[in-house]
Amino acid sequence: MEGEDGMNTKKVLLLVFGILFMLGAVLALLAGGAMVWASQFRKDAEGFHVTEPMEMESDSYAVTSQTIEIDRGASKALYWLGMDTVKVEVESGIPSLPLFVGIADSRDVGEYLRDVEHEEVTDIEVFPSEFRHRLVTGSAQPQPPGSQRFWLERAEGTGPQRIEFDLEEGEYTIVAMNADASPGVNVEVVFGIKASGVLLALGIVFILIGLAAMAAGLVMVIFGARSRPQRIPPPPLPDRPPT
Repeated sequence: MEGEDGMNTKKVLLLVFGILFMLGAVLALLAGGAMVWASQFRKDAEGFHVTEPMEMESDSYAVTSQTIEIDRGASKALYWLGMDTVKVEVESGIPSLPLFVGIADSRDVGEYLRDVEHEEVTDIEVFPSEFRHRLVTGSAQPQPPGSQRFWLERAEGTGPQRIEFDLEEGEYTIVAMNADASPGVNVEVVFGIKASGVLLALGIVFILIGLAAMAAGLVMVIFGARSRPQRIPPPPLPDRPPT
């Protein structure tokens, strides 16, 4: 009797641990699948996750991003993930009009655009790709952006213009303007961030762990649920005839 009780306890433990393994496997598979999906989402030929082209037209002098704040922890995390490079591609709605795009320290941009009317992007949505913005009023007229020396990265000319920048600790602002600093900015913008090979590798590892845990849990459940075969008593011996 004690042997049967011990066997039943083992079966219950196998069932419990098997179910826990399978639940953990489901979570690992979901996490791994999400990582693989994220690593490939809207990935272009150059290995960047990009938004859809977003159009902005303003009567002001410039279109700027909000301050992009990168602290030391975020900088290290982005570097470890391989996602520390961003790109901005802009194209003027007027093909013959030279366009400028640049990124700089937010304090330098704030000083350059002090009392200059411009549009500031306040939020970017990915589904669908669109942004919200607000008008910053002012009465001053800026100098041509290409004449400024504080830009960390810049591009200028007719046709599509593009900059790439490695995100390090600091505060940055992206600016798009007409190259001659004239009012009336009409641009199509695409933002991108470098795709992470680390994220893809982690996703695959999680999927493999999930599959292994699922197999182990399934084996435990099968063995825990399997009933013990009943022993068939041997047939009774025939009565021996009296002598």
